Amino acid sequence: MPYVIAEPCIEVKNGACVEVCPVDCIHTTPGEAQHYIDPDICIECEQCAFVCPVEAIFLDKELPEQWLGYVDKNAKFFRRNKEALMPVPIDQAMRMVQAAHAKAAELGIAVSAAVVDEGGRLIALGKMDKARPMSVDIATHKAYTAASFQMPTNELAGMASQSWFQSLLISSQGRIMASGGGLPILNGVQVVGAIGVSGASEDHEYLCAQAGAAAYE
Repeated sequence: MPYVIAEPCIEVKNGACVEVCPVDCIHTTPGEAQHYIDPDICIECEQCAFVCPVEAIFLDKELPEQWLGYVDKNAKFFRRNKEALMPVPIDQAMRMVQAAHAKAAELGIAVSAAVVDEGGRLIALGKMDKARPMSVDIATHKAYTAASFQMPTNELAGMASQSWFQSLLISSQGRIMASGGGLPILNGVQVVGAIGVSGASEDHEYLCAQAGAAAYE
């Protein structure tokens, strides 16, 4: 349920929403009359809606009827302007999981590792024999968080005390995690997925995630 920018933005287009977006999902081009929110990246944090001076931003299911067409308008902007890259292929995702497990074995620990696409949807998951059962969900959530915020999850620690982030933690039902072990996967400068690791100390989880990310070609 992403946020959508509707017609009132045309009156101002001041970019306040761009400044507060933690995942850089709001964009425009010189020839456009307004800003647009990428529905594949939006994490529903509400920050853009809070700062919009003309109240142009709504959850897609809460748009006033006269502006329902802006759901498709926002999506079309990114279909036109965003280079289409394939998410991590399944064979590479499996190699990434195996590489994370190999690093864990080298460190003498047992972990779970998960790889997701750019939207946080699961591609591959592997749990080592002695890894804790709960590590499966935590690894998946870390990968989802890294993909959604497009940054390593350990870098989110500074945001964790902010009220909007606390609200996001609750609304995500535990899927957002501000602890280390999740890394985005880049193709050039574009995020095409993420890997998450759980089952050990954050330092060791980071090393395993790093090994997994390095296996992406």
